Amino acid sequence: MMAILNKTFVLVFYRQQAGWFLFIFLFFFGLIAPSLQLAYHYALIRGMLETPALMALVWLAWLVYTLKVVRFVEGVLASPDHLFLQKLRGLSPARIFARFLLVQATLLSPVVGYAGIVVGVAWYRQEKGAAVLVLTYIILLTALSTFRIMYKIEHPISMQTGGRIRRRVISYWLIALRFLLTEQKALLAGIKLFGCAILYMMLRDQNPSDRDIRMALLVFSLAIFGHAPLLLKWHQMDNTQLCCYRAMPVSLLRRFAYVAIFCALLLLPEMLTLGWLTPHPIRVLDALSFIGSGYSLLLLLCCLLSTVNISTGDFLKLCLVLFGILYGGVLGDFLIALSGFFLFIAAMLFFGRYWRYEAR
Repeated sequence: MMAILNKTFVLVFYRQQAGWFLFIFLFFFGLIAPSLQLAYHYALIRGMLETPALMALVWLAWLVYTLKVVRFVEGVLASPDHLFLQKLRGLSPARIFARFLLVQATLLSPVVGYAGIVVGVAWYRQEKGAAVLVLTYIILLTALSTFRIMYKIEHPISMQTGGRIRRRVISYWLIALRFLLTEQKALLAGIKLFGCAILYMMLRDQNPSDRDIRMALLVFSLAIFGHAPLLLKWHQMDNTQLCCYRAMPVSLLRRFAYVAIFCALLLLPEMLTLGWLTPHPIRVLDALSFIGSGYSLLLLLCCLLSTVNISTGDFLKLCLVLFGILYGGVLGDFLIALSGFFLFIAAMLFFGRYWRYEAR
């Protein structure tokens, strides 16, 4: 049985991801001289153990990789070519869990192996609490992902209640967010890492008594405008794959709420980073300035793409104009008022022009 599972899941997964693993290997090992490898990675792990924000980013990367593995296994289980795997339902739950726990541990071996090194370094440095936390997190990732796969095996079609299939109502914001997480995950991860890193590096040494955060706001604005390629991809998907959505019986207010929720979730990593830095080293009002300016810009750009038939070049030019307006707001210290103005314009565009939009 394990030979069949290895051929079905493990070998196929590593063949599909060989290019990605090669890129990771070259990034972490090919750029450093062999004589400096041990010192480099030891310093990297020590920085993870000493900096909670860096450790949180590493844990997030491990979680994303685990979700990728779970999605792959679920796709194999749902494939018509692998319907024979449904015969596993005839085994006891304990045997299914044991087999797929081994499969998951093999698929997660890059994460498990590196986490084992981190645990060893933490134990060597007498940081036993950090070692236990990392080990517990890895065990939870492996066990919970295995339980998820067991659920998919036991419920191959859908959950049933009283003999009727339960319908899932998927909101528009969930569809849009799922598209970015699956089809544009590399671009999304790069933008999120850049934005969070900019916030952390520029604000970690900020003195709460120092109210001059204009430079940090301008650099953060560049990170927000970096979402433009991502929004263009979302707009293209909306015009091609979700063109029927405009004909659905959904109120205009609910459509606007879906776009607002989508923008809030898109900015969630930056919001969490700012929340972690508040009230020290930055003030609550300064954090609201960052969140308000970033959210209002994202919402304005999304509403613009949803209501105005604009080319890619004109959209990027408009982003440059908006950055100039934002630059004036930062220098003139009326950023919060400008954020409110952006929100007002976004609402006016959406409610005034949504039904008049025609995709090219």
